Amino acid sequence: MSTNATCGICQGVLELRFAGSGHAPKPGDFAPTCHRPRAYGDLYRCRECDTVQQPSLPVGVDLVDLYREMDDGDYLAEERGRRLTANWLLDLVERRRAPARMLEIGCGHGLLLDEASRRGWEVRGLELSERSARHGRERLGLDIREEPFEALGNEENGCWDAVLLIDVLEHLDHPREAIERATKLLAPGGVLCIVTPDPSSLTARIAGPRWWGLLPAHTYLIARRTLRELLIGQGLILSDDVPLVRSFSARYWVEGFAGIAGPAADAVRRAAAKLPPQRSLALSLGDERVMLAVNEQVREPESRLARERGGPDQVHVVLPAYHAARTVERVAADLPIESFDRALLVDDASGDDTVTVALAEGFEVLRHPANRGYGANQKSCYTRAMLDGADVVVMVHADHQYDAALVTEMVRPIIEGDADVVMGSRLLEDRAIAGGMPRWKWIGNRALTWTENQAFTKDFSEYHTGYRAFSTDFLRSIPFLRNSDGFVFDQEIFAQIVDRNARVVELPIPTRYFLEASSVSFRASVRYGLETLTVLARYRVDEKRRRWSLLRRPAVDLQPSAQSAPNSEPVP
Repeated sequence: MSTNATCGICQGVLELRFAGSGHAPKPGDFAPTCHRPRAYGDLYRCRECDTVQQPSLPVGVDLVDLYREMDDGDYLAEERGRRLTANWLLDLVERRRAPARMLEIGCGHGLLLDEASRRGWEVRGLELSERSARHGRERLGLDIREEPFEALGNEENGCWDAVLLIDVLEHLDHPREAIERATKLLAPGGVLCIVTPDPSSLTARIAGPRWWGLLPAHTYLIARRTLRELLIGQGLILSDDVPLVRSFSARYWVEGFAGIAGPAADAVRRAAAKLPPQRSLALSLGDERVMLAVNEQVREPESRLARERGGPDQVHVVLPAYHAARTVERVAADLPIESFDRALLVDDASGDDTVTVALAEGFEVLRHPANRGYGANQKSCYTRAMLDGADVVVMVHADHQYDAALVTEMVRPIIEGDADVVMGSRLLEDRAIAGGMPRWKWIGNRALTWTENQAFTKDFSEYHTGYRAFSTDFLRSIPFLRNSDGFVFDQEIFAQIVDRNARVVELPIPTRYFLEASSVSFRASVRYGLETLTVLARYRVDEKRRRWSLLRRPAVDLQPSAQSAPNSEPVP
């Protein structure tokens, strides 16, 4: 039995969340339809990453043996609904990848694989339960192998167009390593699909110890923000993060609610028995997430804009881009190529020729398969740069609003050891209005900056610049992958800068406002302002309590040796 005192995901300190029943687990406890309330062992929560874990469960061979002996006679009673749910999931997967080769880990009776096969996928499944695997092979004619995930050899690496872990991650004794292994299995452009309960969801918090996700078979329940962090930290692009919609009979749903109904449980079960068994219901409780992450490849230009300088510090320029086809050429012309080693543009699923133009100008290009937002774009920029070995990363907007020629000045304080972060400020010498900044935006910027200085007890001239440079040592010290995918990412990272007492240098910069630059609307600016105020309030509340996940330590360490750079694709 495992008695680890630290988190199996991030090595954080564990604290008791819910006391358990204390009984030893049996094979029947591991059946998918086993939802007995409070039958689990002691459950612990990590103070750093919010993962809920059950360290008393067996590990290794002992855990595998329990799954081999498990038999779930009730599983197929809801076969119709389970197939509907499978097709809903396959619709999501096929938005990102056309049918090709699919591997499902923990495939159970093979219902999803059977539906996938009918849709044109070449499928294989791994399943430990002897009875479940036999059903898939003998009744459905599927290729299902009774072997653990770890048994897959390296010859399988890069061979699978879709790898699925549906209600599996929470059952594994090493889920973090499973994500790493699944990533290696993906072909270029392949999709990793994970479905798992979210202990940080509102439903889970309201249900408390009676939440259905707290089961005797669940080893790790990974919070949504942490799971996103683990996936992106592998160099994958998170394309979808949505609540799972399950289809079951109405009777099954109501019987399930009886488990958390307390004294009213018997009345709920009687009501369930009166429902017609054929009536189905598709429903999401918001407490189980579906995440799709794509193994997007960095596209190589015929001739790179920048060349490796061979110095002690690797400087990477990154450009978050969206509909920037008209401005990328001007940014490339302004960049001082003698001051950096690599230049990467991350395109957020633009509908124009941004990718084509960027490649022609010599940028390496990484394209999001779906529009994810400004914050998500920055996550891809910084993650890719760090996995590729950057020591300093400087963000330059692809819309040509900021002067790219100042990259040399932006990175110098970091290289010389005088700063962890450099901010290009439009208000340090305040020529913003002369540069075309709308007056309403100038007033809002000034007001928010004053408010943030009060909240953070700092005296910065501006918080809302998009021209920034970071030491990657600093970025590795903060959980920026948990930040928002939207514009407020910039203010959340400022909260992390202040919390870590990072050394910040501000440099005066000119700015340019024109048709293709700064297209943020008034309504979006108002929303951004309100979200910024929310960040400030949360920071002040949690400054000493340390309960805000954005102010804790990261769950991933984005070292070059931890993840090899993805295979680059030359320009077709």
